Amino acid sequence: MKNYLAKSLAIAMVALCSFSVQLPAQSFLKGLKDAAKNAVKDAVKDAVKDGTQAGSNAVSSAASTVSNAVPAAKGKTFYVSVSTGSARADGLSPATAMKDLQKAIDTAEDNDVIYVAEGNYLGNMDRGYIECGKFGNAQNDRGKFISFYGGYSTDFTERDVIKHVTKFQPVEQRFIAPLFNINARRPYGYTGPVGTVVIDGFVFDLGENNLYCAANVDDERTGTPNKGVLTGRFIEPDGAPAVPKVGYANGDEYGLHMDVEGNVRVSNCIFVNCRDYGIAAMMGKGHMEICNNIFISCRYASCQVRGTTKDSEIDQVSLDFHHNTVLFTWTRTKVFEDMGQGFRFMNGIRTINVHNNIFGCNSNCAVERVYYETTAAMEKAKISNLYDNYFFANKRDLEIASMGAASISVPAARIEEAEQIGPKYEGNKELPESEIAFVKAIDQSYLEGFLSLKIMSSQSYNANSAANQINRAFGLNQQGSEIVRPSMYCNKYPWEKAKDLFGVVAGYGAQMPQ
Repeated sequence: MKNYLAKSLAIAMVALCSFSVQLPAQSFLKGLKDAAKNAVKDAVKDAVKDGTQAGSNAVSSAASTVSNAVPAAKGKTFYVSVSTGSARADGLSPATAMKDLQKAIDTAEDNDVIYVAEGNYLGNMDRGYIECGKFGNAQNDRGKFISFYGGYSTDFTERDVIKHVTKFQPVEQRFIAPLFNINARRPYGYTGPVGTVVIDGFVFDLGENNLYCAANVDDERTGTPNKGVLTGRFIEPDGAPAVPKVGYANGDEYGLHMDVEGNVRVSNCIFVNCRDYGIAAMMGKGHMEICNNIFISCRYASCQVRGTTKDSEIDQVSLDFHHNTVLFTWTRTKVFEDMGQGFRFMNGIRTINVHNNIFGCNSNCAVERVYYETTAAMEKAKISNLYDNYFFANKRDLEIASMGAASISVPAARIEEAEQIGPKYEGNKELPESEIAFVKAIDQSYLEGFLSLKIMSSQSYNANSAANQINRAFGLNQQGSEIVRPSMYCNKYPWEKAKDLFGVVAGYGAQMPQ
């Protein structure tokens, strides 16, 4: 897509003033539709056909990495089916499947595997969340090294994560916890074999539980950009607009939270409408791979992983983030002041590889690299590879720290100039115009709303208000008020349509799960 789109978007999203900025969304979308009607589809097919071998190799490589990167755990296998299982079953065979995933976790031991059939899993007594170890207490509750695989049919004869959707999707529950929390730690000083954690084939969706303004295109207070978007804007925890609302809770909950070490993989998952990170993790000694996932309409950041070892052990921590599709990450508040990153390079990890992803329409930046390690020597040894990624209509493609400035925005074409990135930095580029199939796979109403985003702000001051009269009498500052109204902010994305983004672009973004 054209660079002017990203530039226009950047201007619009920081224009918190008394006027609005309109993006050229209509002409852009019309161009997409016109192209689709003509020869673009054939051109895409021809391009894929001409590069069949390269594309096939890329997809095969991605699929191989997804399936083989982490050794298979060795232990018992438990079967869970919320629709056909039994509350009192032992879960050790498909015929005796458990009903409650939480019970399976509580029963399982290190190195066990849990197969989960299609359905919505809400935790013990439908409390709304699942936990393997207590959230925020991995020091005392070390959890377990368990591998989880969703996407099974109810009789466990078939696994297809798109056909047999296994999801965490609370509706009316109110809780202060991640949808799924996983602790997997060894005792301090442990020197035995490392453990394995796999989370593969699940949908994490808070869209049915979040609090939104009810959709109303005629009331700008609701932040409804067009009639096709499901809801008005997301309501922040301290927000209370005087409009009809839909949904239930408005606290801060992660999609997936992990405090782990060893061999860890998150793959073939969808993170959608997560109001406080899609994935937020703390990683000890070991390797984490986050691959072949889709992140859409997450708030704060789509993925953030911090290292948690002592400085002398950082060289034993690594992270790969590849073949993911990351769209519509939203800032912390409706005034677009901070957060809103697709992926964040964090401290405490010696080697981070970010490659073959698609980053699009992220409201602050696609990728952030602004944190420095505690010493110059550690910073010099840090490897922050960012290569072979596609970027599309982000406010910033890459944000880096700068001496004397808050940060520097780096477009995809200039990432090689960012000294914080490397040693691998090649191949980052704007999403090719030939990949219109990917753009069309995005929910069009949501995309149009984002590309036409405008932010309006108004201020008021009444010198004769009771508060200001009292303040003057006591020599205090005068008070005014400001109203900020975005045309769209973290609105609910239709989770079913997120599945349409698997396997659209050969070799980039989330591939079709194997």
